[in-house]
Amino acid sequence: MNLELYKKEQIALSKKVILKDAIDLEKVRFVAGVDLTYLDIWKRSTVGISCAVVVDIKNDFDVVGVEYAKKQVDFPYVPTFLAYRELPLVLEVYKKIGLSIDVFMLDGMGIMHPRRMGIASHFGVIADCVSVGCAKSYLTGEYKEPKNKKLSFEEVSMDGEIIGYALRSKVNTKPIFISPGNKISCSGALKVAMMCLNGYRIPEPTRLAHNYLQIYRKKLLK
Repeated sequence: MNLELYKKEQIALSKKVILKDAIDLEKVRFVAGVDLTYLDIWKRSTVGISCAVVVDIKNDFDVVGVEYAKKQVDFPYVPTFLAYRELPLVLEVYKKIGLSIDVFMLDGMGIMHPRRMGIASHFGVIADCVSVGCAKSYLTGEYKEPKNKKLSFEEVSMDGEIIGYALRSKVNTKPIFISPGNKISCSGALKVAMMCLNGYRIPEPTRLAHNYLQIYRKKLLK
Protein backbone atom coordinates (compact mmCIF):
# COMPACT_ATOMS: atom_id res chain seq x y z
CA MET A 1 0.00 0.00 0.00
CA ASN A 2 1.66 3.17 -1.23
CA LEU A 3 0.13 6.04 0.73
CA GLU A 4 2.18 8.60 -1.20
CA LEU A 5 0.30 7.67 -4.37
CA TYR A 6 -3.01 8.07 -2.56
CA LYS A 7 -1.90 11.45 -1.24
CA LYS A 8 -1.12 12.62 -4.76
CA GLU A 9 -4.52 11.42 -5.92
CA GLN A 10 -6.25 13.26 -3.08
CA ILE A 11 -4.42 16.47 -3.90
CA ALA A 12 -5.30 16.13 -7.58
CA LEU A 13 -8.97 15.50 -6.76
CA SER A 14 -9.05 18.44 -4.32
CA LYS A 15 -8.46 20.78 -7.26
CA LYS A 16 -11.75 19.59 -8.76
CA VAL A 17 -13.83 20.48 -5.71
CA ILE A 18 -16.38 23.22 -6.36
CA LEU A 19 -17.00 25.44 -3.33
CA LYS A 20 -19.95 27.37 -4.73
CA ASP A 21 -23.63 26.65 -4.13
CA ALA A 22 -24.83 24.68 -7.15
CA ILE A 23 -28.38 24.69 -5.79
CA ASP A 24 -30.83 27.15 -4.27
CA LEU A 25 -30.41 26.40 -0.57
CA GLU A 26 -33.90 27.67 0.19
CA LYS A 27 -35.31 24.92 -2.02
CA VAL A 28 -33.36 22.04 -0.49
CA ARG A 29 -35.86 19.35 0.38
CA PHE A 30 -34.53 15.82 -0.11
CA VAL A 31 -31.33 15.11 1.81
CA ALA A 32 -29.75 11.66 1.76
CA GLY A 33 -27.79 10.73 4.86
CA VAL A 34 -25.13 8.07 4.34
CA ASP A 35 -23.40 5.98 7.01
CA LEU A 36 -21.36 2.74 7.14
CA THR A 37 -20.53 -0.04 9.53
CA TYR A 38 -18.81 -3.42 9.47
CA LEU A 39 -19.75 -6.95 10.43
CA ASP A 40 -16.37 -7.53 12.05
CA ILE A 41 -14.50 -4.33 12.86
CA TRP A 42 -11.46 -6.15 14.20
CA LYS A 43 -10.44 -7.78 10.94
CA ARG A 44 -8.69 -6.02 8.08
CA SER A 45 -10.77 -7.92 5.51
CA THR A 46 -14.41 -7.77 6.46
CA VAL A 47 -17.88 -7.14 5.07
CA GLY A 48 -18.95 -3.52 5.10
CA ILE A 49 -22.53 -2.29 5.03
CA SER A 50 -23.68 1.12 3.88
CA CYS A 51 -27.05 2.75 4.32
CA ALA A 52 -28.61 5.78 2.66
CA VAL A 53 -31.72 7.32 4.17
CA VAL A 54 -33.54 9.97 2.14
CA VAL A 55 -35.28 12.51 4.34
CA ASP A 56 -37.83 15.14 3.32
CA ILE A 57 -36.62 17.98 5.53
CA LYS A 58 -39.55 20.21 4.53
CA ASN A 59 -42.18 17.65 5.55
CA ASP A 60 -41.51 16.77 9.19
CA PHE A 61 -38.34 14.85 8.30
CA ASP A 62 -40.35 12.05 6.72
CA VAL A 63 -38.25 9.13 5.51
CA VAL A 64 -39.01 8.67 1.81
CA GLY A 65 -36.36 6.12 0.93
CA VAL A 66 -33.92 3.66 2.49
CA GLU A 67 -31.26 1.66 0.65
CA TYR A 68 -28.51 -0.70 1.77
CA ALA A 69 -25.38 -2.08 0.15
CA LYS A 70 -23.00 -4.81 1.23
CA LYS A 71 -19.46 -5.32 0.04
CA GLN A 72 -16.16 -6.96 0.97
CA VAL A 73 -13.71 -4.39 2.36
CA ASP A 74 -9.98 -5.09 2.28
CA PHE A 75 -8.46 -1.64 2.69
CA PRO A 76 -7.44 -1.07 6.34
CA TYR A 77 -8.45 1.91 8.41
CA VAL A 78 -5.80 4.59 7.93
CA PRO A 79 -6.46 8.11 9.27
CA THR A 80 -7.05 10.69 6.48
CA PHE A 81 -7.47 7.88 3.90
CA LEU A 82 -10.98 6.83 4.93
CA ALA A 83 -12.41 7.19 1.41
CA TYR A 84 -10.21 4.38 0.11
CA ARG A 85 -11.81 2.07 2.63
CA GLU A 86 -15.39 3.28 2.50
CA LEU A 87 -16.03 5.04 -0.81
CA PRO A 88 -16.78 1.84 -2.78
CA LEU A 89 -19.61 1.11 -0.33
CA VAL A 90 -20.90 4.67 -0.52
CA LEU A 91 -20.97 4.52 -4.32
CA GLU A 92 -22.69 1.13 -4.17
CA VAL A 93 -25.61 2.44 -2.14
CA TYR A 94 -25.64 5.70 -4.12
CA LYS A 95 -26.41 3.72 -7.29
CA LYS A 96 -29.50 2.23 -5.66
CA ILE A 97 -31.20 5.52 -4.83
CA GLY A 98 -33.94 6.12 -7.35
CA LEU A 99 -34.95 9.53 -6.06
CA SER A 100 -33.73 12.98 -7.04
CA ILE A 101 -31.52 14.12 -4.16
CA ASP A 102 -30.72 17.76 -3.40
CA VAL A 103 -27.85 17.11 -0.99
CA PHE A 104 -25.91 14.07 0.16
CA MET A 105 -24.74 14.25 3.78
CA LEU A 106 -21.96 11.88 4.80
CA ASP A 107 -20.73 10.91 8.24
CA GLY A 108 -17.20 12.24 7.73
CA MET A 109 -15.21 15.19 6.49
CA GLY A 110 -15.49 17.28 3.37
CA ILE A 111 -12.62 19.72 2.81
CA MET A 112 -11.88 19.75 6.55
CA HIS A 113 -8.99 17.41 5.85
CA PRO A 114 -5.19 17.84 5.63
CA ARG A 115 -5.38 17.57 1.83
CA ARG A 116 -8.90 19.04 1.49
CA MET A 117 -10.21 15.63 0.39
CA GLY A 118 -12.28 13.94 3.08
CA ILE A 119 -14.75 11.24 2.12
CA ALA A 120 -17.62 13.71 1.52
CA SER A 121 -15.48 15.64 -0.97
CA HIS A 122 -14.10 12.49 -2.57
CA PHE A 123 -17.63 11.17 -3.07
CA GLY A 124 -18.96 14.53 -4.28
CA VAL A 125 -16.29 14.84 -6.95
CA ILE A 126 -16.60 11.24 -8.16
CA ALA A 127 -20.42 11.29 -8.20
CA ASP A 128 -20.58 14.92 -9.41
CA CYS A 129 -23.16 15.86 -6.80
CA VAL A 130 -23.76 18.27 -3.93
CA SER A 131 -22.26 16.80 -0.77
CA VAL A 132 -21.69 17.87 2.83
CA GLY A 133 -19.45 16.35 5.47
CA CYS A 134 -20.79 16.05 9.01
CA ALA A 135 -18.26 14.59 11.43
CA LYS A 136 -18.73 13.79 15.08
CA SER A 137 -15.10 14.47 16.01
CA TYR A 138 -12.26 16.85 15.17
CA LEU A 139 -9.67 16.05 12.52
CA THR A 140 -7.77 19.18 11.54
CA GLY A 141 -7.81 22.98 11.49
CA GLU A 142 -7.89 25.75 14.06
CA TYR A 143 -11.03 26.89 15.84
CA LYS A 144 -12.44 28.30 19.05
CA GLU A 145 -14.88 26.29 21.10
CA PRO A 146 -18.45 27.40 20.26
CA LYS A 147 -20.50 28.88 23.07
CA ASN A 148 -22.65 26.40 24.99
CA LYS A 149 -25.74 27.55 23.16
CA LYS A 150 -27.83 25.79 20.52
CA LEU A 151 -26.72 26.68 16.96
CA SER A 152 -23.64 28.58 18.11
CA PHE A 153 -20.71 27.95 15.79
CA GLU A 154 -17.11 28.92 15.12
CA GLU A 155 -15.09 28.92 11.94
CA VAL A 156 -12.52 26.20 11.42
CA SER A 157 -9.56 27.47 9.41
CA MET A 158 -6.43 26.04 7.86
CA ASP A 159 -3.65 27.99 6.15
CA GLY A 160 -5.67 31.15 6.61
CA GLU A 161 -8.79 29.81 4.86
CA ILE A 162 -12.14 28.77 6.27
CA ILE A 163 -12.63 25.02 5.73
CA GLY A 164 -15.82 24.54 7.74
CA TYR A 165 -17.43 25.09 11.11
CA ALA A 166 -17.60 23.66 14.59
CA LEU A 167 -21.33 23.67 15.34
CA ARG A 168 -22.96 23.31 18.74
CA SER A 169 -26.12 21.60 17.57
CA LYS A 170 -27.42 21.11 21.09
CA VAL A 171 -26.71 22.56 24.52
CA ASN A 172 -24.32 20.57 26.74
CA THR A 173 -23.04 18.40 23.89
CA LYS A 174 -19.76 18.38 22.01
CA PRO A 175 -19.71 20.29 18.72
CA ILE A 176 -20.02 18.55 15.38
CA PHE A 177 -17.80 19.51 12.44
CA ILE A 178 -19.45 20.65 9.22
CA SER A 179 -17.59 21.15 5.96
CA PRO A 180 -18.50 21.35 2.30
CA GLY A 181 -17.92 18.25 0.24
CA ASN A 182 -18.57 19.46 -3.29
CA LYS A 183 -20.77 21.93 -5.18
CA ILE A 184 -21.60 23.88 -2.03
CA SER A 185 -19.98 26.71 -0.09
CA CYS A 186 -18.77 26.58 3.50
CA SER A 187 -21.66 28.76 4.63
CA GLY A 188 -24.05 26.71 2.50
CA ALA A 189 -22.89 23.48 4.14
CA LEU A 190 -23.49 25.02 7.56
CA LYS A 191 -26.95 26.20 6.55
CA VAL A 192 -27.95 22.77 5.25
CA ALA A 193 -26.66 21.10 8.42
CA MET A 194 -28.73 23.46 10.55
CA MET A 195 -31.79 22.82 8.39
CA CYS A 196 -31.36 19.11 9.03
CA LEU A 197 -31.29 19.32 12.83
CA ASN A 198 -34.30 17.77 14.54
CA GLY A 199 -33.62 17.97 18.26
CA TYR A 200 -30.57 15.72 18.32
CA ARG A 201 -26.82 16.37 18.25
CA ILE A 202 -26.49 14.76 14.81
CA PRO A 203 -28.43 16.03 11.76
CA GLU A 204 -31.45 13.85 11.04
CA PRO A 205 -30.32 12.28 7.73
CA THR A 206 -27.06 10.83 9.06
CA ARG A 207 -28.59 10.08 12.47
CA LEU A 208 -31.29 7.98 10.84
CA ALA A 209 -28.79 6.31 8.51
CA HIS A 210 -26.80 5.25 11.57
CA ASN A 211 -29.91 3.93 13.35
CA TYR A 212 -31.23 2.02 10.35
CA LEU A 213 -27.77 0.57 9.80
CA GLN A 214 -27.52 -0.77 13.35
CA ILE A 215 -30.87 -2.54 13.02
CA TYR A 216 -29.86 -4.00 9.64
CA ARG A 217 -26.49 -5.13 11.00
CA LYS A 218 -28.15 -7.00 13.87
CA LYS A 219 -30.40 -8.84 11.42
CA LEU A 220 -27.38 -9.92 9.36
CA LEU A 221 -25.57 -11.20 12.43
CA LYS A 222 -28.47 -13.40 13.58
